[in-house]
Amino acid sequence: AALELMQRLIVGKPGLVTQFADALLQAEAQTAAVALVREHGSDHWMSRDWLAKYYRQYGTPQEAVEAQQRVLLGAPSVEAFQTLHEVSHKAGTWEQVRPRVLDELHHQKHFGALVDIALHEGDVARALEFLPHVSGGWHDYKWEVAQAAEKEHPHAAITLYQELTERAIAQRSRGAYQQATTYLKRAKQLYGRLKVPADWETCIQALRTRYPTLRALHDELR
Repeated sequence: AALELMQRLIVGKPGLVTQFADALLQAEAQTAAVALVREHGSDHWMSRDWLAKYYRQYGTPQEAVEAQQRVLLGAPSVEAFQTLHEVSHKAGTWEQVRPRVLDELHHQKHFGALVDIALHEGDVARALEFLPHVSGGWHDYKWEVAQAAEKEHPHAAITLYQELTERAIAQRSRGAYQQATTYLKRAKQLYGRLKVPADWETCIQALRTRYPTLRALHDELR
């Protein structure tokens, strides 16, 4: 009777599902707890996280892997990817799981997450490959990838800093112009490292020519 009342209370309230499931676990009713989450909220992120945590603690290695895959594909993040790595490594299936989830993230067009994961794995070339496909959102992937690319892909980094500079200038504010100079300083260092100072002079002169009336910008460029 108590379980029936619980089930009526949680309809349309995914936050309560995991709370009641935790209560069932404390009462050592594991089967009922899992059934409750699966029946009433398995598509909600809180329920996916709950099931993944449950199977890491009580399930088989394969159950833990499958549950964590659902977490990653439902809400892609480096943290979810790391946890999947951990449970898949324990299960001895990481070599099979990794390409499968990356392919699925690509299929679902989660390019921002793919950039983050590539940077996490130290694969800057792959991050550069996915970066043009990222659109919208608040996360500034260009800035992160540009910094990561400086060592092994300096020309790509310079291009990204130039794009970031143009984006900042388009905001037409003193603060944005100051941010633009931050990007330009990074580009200047790379031009110097590549021993092409003339290219730097061409770059900076092109900006002055393209925006002749933006006095605040010229102040910052000086």
